[in-house]
Amino acid sequence: MPELSPGRKHLILLTTSLAAFSTPFLSSAVAFAVPRIGVSFHLTFFQAALIPLVLLIPLASFMIFFGRISDDRGRVSVFRYGLVLFSLAAMLVPFSTSYYALVALLFILGIGAAILSTNSTAIVSYVYSSGGRGLALGINAMSVYLGLTFAPFLGGFLIEFFGWRSIFYFAAPVGALAFLISLGSMRNIEIRKHGYRMNLKGTLTFAAFILSLTLYLALGNILGYLNISFLIVLSLVFLFLFMKDEKSSGDPILPLKLFRKNRTFIASNVTAFLNYVSTFSIVFVFSIYLQVILGVSPFLSGILLLPEPVMMVALSPVAGKLSDLAGSRIIASIGMLVIGISFLSLYYFHPSNKIDLMVLLGVLGVGFGLFSAPNTNSVMGSVDRETSGIASGFLGTMRFTGQLLSIFLATFILSIFMPKSLIVGMFSGIVIEITPQYFNGFTYGFRIVMLLSGVLSLAGSLTSVLRNAGD
Repeated sequence: MPELSPGRKHLILLTTSLAAFSTPFLSSAVAFAVPRIGVSFHLTFFQAALIPLVLLIPLASFMIFFGRISDDRGRVSVFRYGLVLFSLAAMLVPFSTSYYALVALLFILGIGAAILSTNSTAIVSYVYSSGGRGLALGINAMSVYLGLTFAPFLGGFLIEFFGWRSIFYFAAPVGALAFLISLGSMRNIEIRKHGYRMNLKGTLTFAAFILSLTLYLALGNILGYLNISFLIVLSLVFLFLFMKDEKSSGDPILPLKLFRKNRTFIASNVTAFLNYVSTFSIVFVFSIYLQVILGVSPFLSGILLLPEPVMMVALSPVAGKLSDLAGSRIIASIGMLVIGISFLSLYYFHPSNKIDLMVLLGVLGVGFGLFSAPNTNSVMGSVDRETSGIASGFLGTMRFTGQLLSIFLATFILSIFMPKSLIVGMFSGIVIEITPQYFNGFTYGFRIVMLLSGVLSLAGSLTSVLRNAGD
C-alpha cells in the first residue's frame, strides 16, 4: 500500500469511526426499544428477552471468521461489504412483518456489525502503523463510547417521539455515509495477506465452536442452561474438529506466532477479556439500582450515569496519544487499577447519595478511558501488518464473549436473591419495576457484583503489567 497523505488518513479514520459509532449505538438503543417492540409484535416475555441478544451473538461468534476472510479477500473490500450489509439490514428491520423476520434481520445486522468491528480497528492500525496509531485507536475508541453515550438520550428520544423503528432509520444513513466516504478515503488501496488462501474448513469449524458457546451463554438464562446443554457438547465437538484441522493445515486459523513467545498479545487479550467480564453488565445493574432502589426517574438516571461515558470519551484519545509516547503497559495497567478501586469503593460504600455516586462513576470512567485505547494499541502493536486482521478479530472475540459472560455472571448472582424471570426481564429491558420485597435481595446481589467486578479488574491490572515483560 502506498504511503498516504495525512488528509487521506484522517478521512479513513472518519470512515472507521462512523462504523465504530454505529454498532454500540444501535445495540444499546435496541435494548431500550425492547418494551415497544414487544407491544408492536405481541411478544411473549421470553421472545422479547431474546431481542437484545440477537445482535450480540454474531459479534461474539464471527469476528475471527471475518478476520480470516478479510486476509484472503482484502480488508477494505470486506469492510465495505459490511457497511452495505449493516445499512441494508438496518433499513429493512422496520419493515419486518413477523417476529421471526425481525430476529433474522437483527442477526444479519449483527453479522454486518461483526464485519465492521473486525476491520475498523485493523484498518486504523495498518494505516497508522508508521506513527500515531495510539491516538488514532483512541479516537476510534472514543467513537465507540460516543455510541454508548448517545444511545440512552438520542435513542430514547427517537423511540419516545417517533417509535422504535426510528432508531434503525437513524443508523442506516450513518452506515451509508461511511460507505460513501470510503469510496474516496480508501480509493485505490487494499489491505490483504498476499499469497494467502483461506482455510475454509478450519474457519467454519472455529466459527461453529464459538457460535455454539455464545448461544449457550446468551440463551441459557432464557431457556435454561440444562435444557440447552447439548450446545456445550456441540461446541466441544467443533473444538475437537478445529484443533485437528489446525494440526494438519498449512494455513492455520490462529497462527502459532501470535501465541508462541508473544506474551504481549496473549496477556493483552486476557486483560481485555477480564475488563469486559467485569464491566459490561454494570450499565444494566446501575440503571436498575438507580430506578428501583433509589427511586430515580429513567431520565434522571441517564443523567446520573453520564459521568462515566463522558470521562471515557474525553480520555480515550489522550490515553491513546500517551501510549504512543510512553508505551501502553503502565497506562492500561493504571486504568484497570482505577476501575478495580472504583468497584471496590462501590461495594464498600454502596452510596445512596447521588453526588457521591456520580463521582465514583466518573472515576470509573477515567479508568475505562485510560485502559481501552492503550490496550488495543498493545495488541495491534504486538503483531505484524499481515496478521492485523486475525489479531483484531481475536481481540473482538475476547471483548464480546466477555460481555456475554458478564451478563451471565450478573444474572446468576442476582438470581440467587430474586426470581430468575425477574432478572432476565430487567436485563432485557422488559421489566423496569420490582416490588419492595425484593429491594434487599437486589442490594445484596448488587454489592456482590461490585465486589466480583473489582476483583476481576484488579486481576486485569496484574496481567496488564505482565504482558510487556521482556519487551
